[in-house]
Amino acid sequence: MSRGDRISSETRSFASYGRPWLVVIRGPRGMAFDRFLVRWTGFSLVSLQYALAGRFPYNPTLLLTTVGRRSGELRDAALPYVPHGPDVVVVGSKGGGPTDPAWVVNARHHELCWIVLRRKTIAVRARVTDGERDPELWAHVVAHKPNAARYAERAAGFGRKIPLVVLSAVSGKSLT
Repeated sequence: MSRGDRISSETRSFASYGRPWLVVIRGPRGMAFDRFLVRWTGFSLVSLQYALAGRFPYNPTLLLTTVGRRSGELRDAALPYVPHGPDVVVVGSKGGGPTDPAWVVNARHHELCWIVLRRKTIAVRARVTDGERDPELWAHVVAHKPNAARYAERAAGFGRKIPLVVLSAVSGKSLT
C-alpha cells in the first residue's frame, strides 16, 4: 500500500472491476475534495468513477456526518445511497473487505447524525442492520446497487456481513 492510500491494491482491483486506472481520486486529499463536492453540489467524482469502472449507473451521493465513537469529533463520509420509502439506505461495504467502515462503527454507537442531501443539512437517526436480518431491504438495495451483492460475497470470505444503514429524518419527514 502506498503512503496515504487507505485500500490495498487487491481491494482496489476488486472494487474497480479490474480497471483500477478508472479509479483516480484516492488518498486523503482526493477524498476531502470529493466530500467538498458532495456538500456543495451533491455530486461525487468517487461514486462516478466506481460506476464507470463497474459499468453501473451513477448512484446519487450524500454526505454523512457521524460522531466519532472514541474521539467525539465529527466525521464526514461521502456515500452513494438508495432511496427506500421515506428513508435512504447506505451500504457499509468497504469494497467487501474484512472490516466495517469507520462511519458504520460510529453510527452503531451514536445513532444521531446528519446528512447533506440535495445541499440541505438534515438531522437523521441511523439504524444499522444487514441483509440476513432484513432480506426485503437487502433485495431492494441489490436491485438498485448490483455491486452490493458482489461485495457481500467477498466480505463473507472474511466472515463479515455487509451492514446496511437506514437513515430516517429525526423530524419524521420524508428524505426522498
